[in-house]
Amino acid sequence: MEKTYHISFSMNTPLGFETYGTFDLGGGSEQAAMIFKQLKGTKELAEKSILHMDFTEVGDGLPIPIEMLHCTLDDIAYNSRVITRELFKKNLEAMKI
Repeated sequence: MEKTYHISFSMNTPLGFETYGTFDLGGGSEQAAMIFKQLKGTKELAEKSILHMDFTEVGDGLPIPIEMLHCTLDDIAYNSRVITRELFKKNLEAMKI
């Protein structure tokens, strides 16, 4: 089965961390990793960490966490723009084929 890659946005709520958005990066581990490396945030868990992003590989229906970034609201805004831009470029390249 083909592996796919996702970046999920989560927020700490009274019930714990809840996912509120996910970008599907498709297949291709190198391209997915290249996108994630462009993102802002810290790998260090902060005591008051409220927002985080998870980079996940899904194969055979099972999610495998790869990396997590703890983010500020400004980081989330910046990261959303980066991911959207990269996915837009990927789709434009696919349309040229």
